[in-house]
Amino acid sequence: MHRMRLFAMLLAGLAMGAAPRDGAAEALSLDAAVLTALEQNPELKAMQQDAAAAKAQSKQSRFWDDPMVGVRFYQVPLGKNLDKAMDIDYIVAQKFPFPGKVKAASEIAYHNYLHHLELLSGRGRELLRELKETYYRLHAVQQRIAVTRQIEGRLRGMVQAAQARLAANQTPAVDAVQGQTEIAKLLGEREVMRQEAKTLEAKLNQLMARPVDAEVRLPPKLEIPSWNADLAALQEAAVRFHPNMRSARHRIEEKNWAVKAAKREYYPDFNAQLEYVQRPGAVEDAFTGELMINLPLIVGKKRQGVKQAEAEYAGATYSEQAARNQVAFRVQEVFQKWQSAERLMRINRGTLLPQARQALEISANAYVAGKAYFLDVLNAARGLLDAQMEYWKAYENLATAMAELEEAVGQTREEFLAAKGEANVKSFDVEKTIGAEVERK
Repeated sequence: MHRMRLFAMLLAGLAMGAAPRDGAAEALSLDAAVLTALEQNPELKAMQQDAAAAKAQSKQSRFWDDPMVGVRFYQVPLGKNLDKAMDIDYIVAQKFPFPGKVKAASEIAYHNYLHHLELLSGRGRELLRELKETYYRLHAVQQRIAVTRQIEGRLRGMVQAAQARLAANQTPAVDAVQGQTEIAKLLGEREVMRQEAKTLEAKLNQLMARPVDAEVRLPPKLEIPSWNADLAALQEAAVRFHPNMRSARHRIEEKNWAVKAAKREYYPDFNAQLEYVQRPGAVEDAFTGELMINLPLIVGKKRQGVKQAEAEYAGATYSEQAARNQVAFRVQEVFQKWQSAERLMRINRGTLLPQARQALEISANAYVAGKAYFLDVLNAARGLLDAQMEYWKAYENLATAMAELEEAVGQTREEFLAAKGEANVKSFDVEKTIGAEVERK
């Protein structure tokens, strides 16, 4: 009967530690957090305005310079009014660039606009990675806090059992003291976790452009989706879709058109002018037409302009090669990190956790039966706590690696699978959400 009472105390402690928490706020889903961050983040809004300015500049470059209009009062006698002029000339003048110059300038501005869109897209995907990392880290911390409550419940049950055995003169007083000491250590560790959770909540709110002290409650269960993709496919997708790669390609096109624009400087522009001549008195009015071209005689200046443009084009080509190498390396680096995190997650879930739980159950039952020391039970409880902490650390590492892999590829897991033709995949359009879609000319 005494053993049954001790065992009941242990079960009561476990139930107390596993008691659910009440939460008034509605659970914030990952999709809702992502959508809020991408739509409301002020840094993205600022970059959207930069892209809008570049877009407007691109459209401006398609037009000629404004025409010039004027009036000339020819040979006005000194001391007389303007109507005493020999004639009054009304002038309209327009500059006509050599064919191809406006086209080249327009293409340069257009690819500069595309470059700004890729900067926006790149920052949006960085923000997406930061938000997912913070979201999953916060969930892991909250779960670690819940684990400490469960272990605390078990420890309190064991302390009650030790106190009951002490009353029956079956165990020394040090057992209960050791249990209380372990509980105090656990409470200190939980306080550190609470501070970390507060910091992560503030970070999540900051990314979503909400008040940093706004309440955040996550769903109780949050699985990390699997991503069955090989390294070669991910690297191929990164070369095609990563914002740095697309930006580098736009830079090449921009500099290629800059070379064409520099070579067109060898050709003259045209200036046309039309004058209506109003003559006072009986003399008939007349008009004068004028066509002029500038002579590009300063050949050395033009030659250096072409050399500059060609050097910038070569530099853009090398930059694209460097970006290609960097993207491929980054994908491989994060892919290996993700695989390692996935293996550790499986080991913790399939081996370490079950063994730690079993060890605690065996030790607790042996203690109740008087066949084990209280310190054995404390060590087993600490072992289970460490195993669960390691599990949630592995969970956090896996989620972080997944978010980093999406950023390295330049596509979310859902975008990658949708592009491969996977059925039943809900793809989230990041570019459309942040306003980084390309507007064709």
